[in-house]
Amino acid sequence: MTFRLFLALLIALQVVGCGYGFRGSESALPPDVTKVYVSKAQNSTAQAGIDRLVTEALRDEFERYGTLTVVESRGEADAELRSKIVSINRETRTVTSGTDTALQLATVMTVSADLRRTAGPLLWKNDNLVVMKIFGAESGVVVTSSPEFASGNLGSSDLANLDSVEVTRGQEKQALEDLSEILAQRVYAAAVLPEF
Repeated sequence: MTFRLFLALLIALQVVGCGYGFRGSESALPPDVTKVYVSKAQNSTAQAGIDRLVTEALRDEFERYGTLTVVESRGEADAELRSKIVSINRETRTVTSGTDTALQLATVMTVSADLRRTAGPLLWKNDNLVVMKIFGAESGVVVTSSPEFASGNLGSSDLANLDSVEVTRGQEKQALEDLSEILAQRVYAAAVLPEF
């Protein structure tokens, strides 16, 4: 029994001593910054609803680890996270493998973000965060935004008849959700996590 206790203590000391920590459990921010307000993302693009997706993803990411408490008003916060969606570009690419050529679509989102104390001083800033998601047309995607589906006139046997534009819209929506999550992870890692 004593040997097992000694071994457990030895392992615990080695883990602590090597600098290992759980992701998000530490912060590079000053110790008095414990509460953050995530303001609604500004949208400088024509993509409707992307501001909501980015704001929700940022709030979720900052709440996930418990290092900072996300508050509902600027007045409660020690710091404010602001973001602006600068651009969303769509690119078409082809990938060739042997004799096959596949069409890929890429969505690239550029965002500017900063974290500053509510009293004003800047804690972190990046004016050029770029995230990209590549996807291709798949016949197995169910698109619930088509007028036929919304009216209830579209059954599962009709899915094969959806045109590629409707399929691509479904993938594009998923790509924007994925991009928002990737962006939030990058912002949190850059603004909060200490560099090792």
